[in-house]
Amino acid sequence: MDKLITIASIQMFVHKEKKNNLQEIEKHLSYINRVFPQVNMVVFPELSATDKLVDIKDQAEKLPGNLTDFFSGLAKKYGIWLVPGSIYERSGDDIYNTSFVLSPKGDLIGKYRKRYPWCPYEKITPGTDPFVFTIEGVGKVGLMICYDLWFPEVARDIVNLGAELILVPTMTTTGDRPQEQVIARATAITQQCYIVSCNGVGYGGVGGSIIVDPDGNALQKSGGGPFMQTAIIDFDRVKTLRDNGVAGVSHPWKDFRQNNQTFAVYDKNTKG
Repeated sequence: MDKLITIASIQMFVHKEKKNNLQEIEKHLSYINRVFPQVNMVVFPELSATDKLVDIKDQAEKLPGNLTDFFSGLAKKYGIWLVPGSIYERSGDDIYNTSFVLSPKGDLIGKYRKRYPWCPYEKITPGTDPFVFTIEGVGKVGLMICYDLWFPEVARDIVNLGAELILVPTMTTTGDRPQEQVIARATAITQQCYIVSCNGVGYGGVGGSIIVDPDGNALQKSGGGPFMQTAIIDFDRVKTLRDNGVAGVSHPWKDFRQNNQTFAVYDKNTKG
């Protein structure tokens, strides 16, 4: 059995109003279902389902909640793995930027809370836990959100849990998007995995989404307008490259495990 999925990463135009964004998301899913039924998984940008006109304290909701129920219905209706960007999640007195995964049956598989808020601009509580889910018989997928990509420890953490594909819903509205594209490629190389960095446009970002293979090659790269990227994710290729090396010669994934090192920077007592 081939360990493949066909993924669609939607560089969506994000509106100010939540209701328009939900309509936009469903429009994309309906189109994909009608024209590209071979697509198994769809990813949307960070916070693409939120309201840009409402304070985060007023729109944050518990998870599961109304939004997860809405997206559960869409995942089941179209029979896809769905990662609808992220939402503001309320838990007690804390608000998190949280992404979640829905199965083709509409089941909520799990959630991931952004570990590195974009300080000082993003007023949320940092998450603490990595998250990886399994597509039975195919492979393991991990989640990060936007600024997490800048911190290699986050990717290392989920790859250590077995991730072979990392999805990164993103809302980069600033001029450092080219740097993020470089980081996406570097992360794919050092972790020897696929990276899907899905940015928005309009009120949700400057575009420049990218899909990278485990050798660091950009399979898809887009400009600053609405765009649908598609790619075949080959989980067997991840194993092949981890066994045989980047470009057939370098083995960062294997060598990290075989060479036991400790780093003072990870000791909170010595962290500068």
